[in-house]
Amino acid sequence: MTHESSSFHERNRAKMVAFFERGDTCSQKLGFELEHVLLHARTNEPVSYSEPRGVHDILKRLAPAYDRELLDGDDVIGLVRDGQTITIEPAGQLEISAGPFARVGEIEAAYAAFRSQLDPIMDEFSVVTPLLGYNPSACARDLELIPKYRYECMTKFLGAQAYEGICMMRGTCSLQISVDFHDEADAIKKLRVAQKLAPILSLISDNSPVFEREKRPCRLVRTMVWARMNQDRVGTVPGSLERGFSFVDYADYILSREAILVPDANEPSGWRYVGNQTFEEIYAEREMSVAEIEHALSMVWPDARLKNFVEIRPADAMPIEYCLGYTALVQALFYNPSTLDELDSMLSDVSENDVRQAKDALMETGYDAQVYGRPVSSWVGTLFELAEGVLGSEERAYLEPLGSLVSRRVTLADLA
Repeated sequence: MTHESSSFHERNRAKMVAFFERGDTCSQKLGFELEHVLLHARTNEPVSYSEPRGVHDILKRLAPAYDRELLDGDDVIGLVRDGQTITIEPAGQLEISAGPFARVGEIEAAYAAFRSQLDPIMDEFSVVTPLLGYNPSACARDLELIPKYRYECMTKFLGAQAYEGICMMRGTCSLQISVDFHDEADAIKKLRVAQKLAPILSLISDNSPVFEREKRPCRLVRTMVWARMNQDRVGTVPGSLERGFSFVDYADYILSREAILVPDANEPSGWRYVGNQTFEEIYAEREMSVAEIEHALSMVWPDARLKNFVEIRPADAMPIEYCLGYTALVQALFYNPSTLDELDSMLSDVSENDVRQAKDALMETGYDAQVYGRPVSSWVGTLFELAEGVLGSEERAYLEPLGSLVSRRVTLADLA
């Protein structure tokens, strides 16, 4: 590395750290993202982007309720209004991103408003959304890719590494909850605890009874998909479970990742495929823009990731009542300081290898597994006891549907 490139590495790292620091807030709000698989009601076959009355037409019909359309060339790929964005994932999965919200009840109201506009269109088009963690009616390779150059590049790169890269992009649907932090130490603690809890949260939210049109080969199908991918940008962020990990360390993690593609205004698509060049190599001779930093942060998919908030990512898409319960659980565990400290202490000896072993055990035996030296049922019980002890009556009520599953030691996938 030359002196000049070393200088730009330092500047880009500092700029990324400054981006993280802008998340420093006293707020305790929640971001909510839920992905929906769309199926034809009569045949249960997937709905593609381009077909008549497909995803494109659904977006066009929804558009008058939104302030503006997001376009890729002439193709509508999303909708935006205050506090809410509708986007589509690689195979046309419909995602609502909403918030931030102070209360779970606000999420419930926002989602109900979204569905009140979406559902009449789906009824007219004979489309349903079963809210599952994996497409139940098609193999990932057979699902049409939406017209977005980013996803063409990701398919080319990730698909060459492992077929599960295609499965991740086209087959999966998730629930992601974002939480605020009030300083660097708080952000890193939340990142650390979220990654250690990821196997347990995956079990609680397991809702993928089918994989590639067949009965699931194991529990926690989405966890299996991630585990079979190249681990350089998924799973646990290397070093992040250790004390002393910092914003600088996370920035170095991002800069050292293979970029796949980067924004480039000189290209017709607005993007340039770069394959296995790292972000550090690409920006070795200039500073990154904020948009380039945001893109780089979006190109890793660990169990929890850092932006100017902490995004908690292990959960499957579920029916909304279970999503709200999961959100209330996250709110309780990550926004009560004493509860977060207690979890951090209880999980202090958990290593990256322990997390991998926990995932393996849960995929094999579910609620019968041992995790971090205890029955997983004991861990789950502890999480719900902690949550019930700190939530108010309104938020605590949201736990009931998910709590009912937990008390019976079953998942939605088990019951399918």
